[in-house]
Amino acid sequence: MGVDAVDASNSCVPPTHPLTRQSLPLPTASRGEPVFLDGDAGRLSEIDDAKAPCVMYAWGKLIVVREIDVNDDGMASTFSASSTRTGPSGAPSTGGFVYRGHSANVTAAKFNPAGTYVASGDARGKLRLWAYDHEEHLPKLEVQVLAGPIRDISWDSEGRRIVVVGDGMQSPESAKVIQWDTGVKCGDLGSHARKKGSSCAFRPCRPMRIATGGGEDASVFFHKGPPFQRVVGDGVVSEKCHERGAVHSLRYNRDGSMLASVGTDGSVCFYEGKGMGLITRVEKVHNSSIFSCTWNRAGSHLLTCGADGFVKMLDAKAGTVASEWDVARCQSSGETGDKVPQGTMLLGCTVVKGDMPVSVGYNGQIAVLAAAANGLDEPRIITGHQAPISAMTFGPPGANTLYTADTDGVIVEWDGATGVARGRVSNVDDEDLESMGKVHAGATVSSLTFSGGALYSAGWDDYVRTTHGRVCNGKLKMDAQPNAMACGTNSIVVMTVEGLVLVKDEELVSEMIRLPYTATAACLSKDDSTLYVGGDDCNIYIYGVSSSSGSNPLGESHVIKGGHLKPVQSLALSPDGTKLAAADVRDVCIYDTKDHSNIVSKGRWCFHTQRIRCLAWSPDGSVVASGGNDDNIFLWCPTKKTKRVHYRFAHRGGVKGLGFVGSNATTGGEWMLVSAGADGCINWWNVEEDAKKKFGL
Repeated sequence: MGVDAVDASNSCVPPTHPLTRQSLPLPTASRGEPVFLDGDAGRLSEIDDAKAPCVMYAWGKLIVVREIDVNDDGMASTFSASSTRTGPSGAPSTGGFVYRGHSANVTAAKFNPAGTYVASGDARGKLRLWAYDHEEHLPKLEVQVLAGPIRDISWDSEGRRIVVVGDGMQSPESAKVIQWDTGVKCGDLGSHARKKGSSCAFRPCRPMRIATGGGEDASVFFHKGPPFQRVVGDGVVSEKCHERGAVHSLRYNRDGSMLASVGTDGSVCFYEGKGMGLITRVEKVHNSSIFSCTWNRAGSHLLTCGADGFVKMLDAKAGTVASEWDVARCQSSGETGDKVPQGTMLLGCTVVKGDMPVSVGYNGQIAVLAAAANGLDEPRIITGHQAPISAMTFGPPGANTLYTADTDGVIVEWDGATGVARGRVSNVDDEDLESMGKVHAGATVSSLTFSGGALYSAGWDDYVRTTHGRVCNGKLKMDAQPNAMACGTNSIVVMTVEGLVLVKDEELVSEMIRLPYTATAACLSKDDSTLYVGGDDCNIYIYGVSSSSGSNPLGESHVIKGGHLKPVQSLALSPDGTKLAAADVRDVCIYDTKDHSNIVSKGRWCFHTQRIRCLAWSPDGSVVASGGNDDNIFLWCPTKKTKRVHYRFAHRGGVKGLGFVGSNATTGGEWMLVSAGADGCINWWNVEEDAKKKFGL
């Protein structure tokens, strides 16, 4: 087990960027596997009133720390960072934080007792320690501890030792305990059947104890130390208290007097914290597997959640259920019957600052449960995306509405003023019996646009669907896969892999218009009269659009040749329609729409290194923004051709949507730039100061 060199690059959005708000993705979930949630951000967070309650979880290779604030008046605005809440490093809060230091899917993470460091593990068995309270979140240690995925992590009360469990695969160990600063082992832990460990717990006081749960042997192993070794055959410890399957979760209460375990058999076992003998076993707490448990701050009650869609609070001394929440019913908006929808099966739970219970289901939606600490009458459901965002568009002017869609076919409506998700779009034609919220049958949504009071979404299920409010109630069958849409005022052009189709008033008004080249980008003027199409031959084709319906209402009027060395990937017209921005895999060019001459030619704005996915003009037309698959956002000014503003590491995996808020907000949106990325995040950037300083506007 060697200590690896650590890489501090691109671990977060650089603190110098003007990020005012982040809307974060939901937890990644796999059916039948627990979702780790950590709601204990440490002592420093508990005593600091400026720190909001938060919960930490994984989204793919990212670690998300989401602030939980049920009071609308305490919610941050997208137009300025919070003045009352502070983030991890003490800077104004942006609603959460995303750590991007892992190169494999994150499987577990845990705050240290002080809340200053985080230990996180991934699917390749690597453990990474990094500073949570530093503005750049610098790593301290990265070490290969297991051969397979790490399933759980626990710190000792002193913050000096860490125990991890997981899949040992071909190696002899499924659990290790190491020193936090060197990665050196401080004992030998027992190995579970087939080298599969599922959970672990470090007693939060002396004398130290470690408990590990098996992934297949229904056993709990106990260890004393340091140096740690397994306790076997003393007649006190109780290793085999569960009937079958996995022990999904082990947790000590705060004073270390009791240990609780839950598992596949639906029972809860309580053990004496020091002697590790069984105190009591409560059977059939849930009607199915229990995937997670956690203690309240007082250590008197245990919170559990299961595949039956319920969250229950148990009185540890009495061994009875003190309260319960039917989260499945709340998410399904009614009775669930005998079958619990797949999406509402609960896989994780925790208690955040202020004794606020929180749970998460297979569909990723987070439920803040009603409790005395938050004053809620019903669970509040926090929704969003569980997959990479693939498209973004604004709602009608002045509505403060934003729409995004992802690669799972989920469409979400957002409040543009607060960055809070209002809800997922539902499909009336296909009842969502599993509560997963997939509009396009699980297929990628390639494009979104808003026109005539309706939201249009194009998906790889070969449909263009229309949504009113948050209900999808119309669809248009395409003869080929739609890849993009261009919207004017009343008309929409759908770009497919075989040609173009015109749509108006939620109806097809043309047949498939086949082109002698492959269309790669499209843009339609506001008056619906001129269509610009980028081709794979590196040219830009300009068409006049006839108002009369017919098989082909397009008439070619001009071709811009030689302007690009690579196929055009994105097109955008300035607000006054006098300038056309076009981008390929490297260059951003500007053309005059009257004589089609170059305002900015190729080789001038050539700083992107991968495909440029999106372009956006500022409301006054003075600045154009570009976002690409290279994770970068650039600001350009046609009158200051040699200058640029660069926001690096804006989104891990690439920028998929970009736009200035402008008239979509009631006030203050002129210089607010919104970006959506493949990391599932939506970022709000206040670029006014940078743009005016760099370009002299």
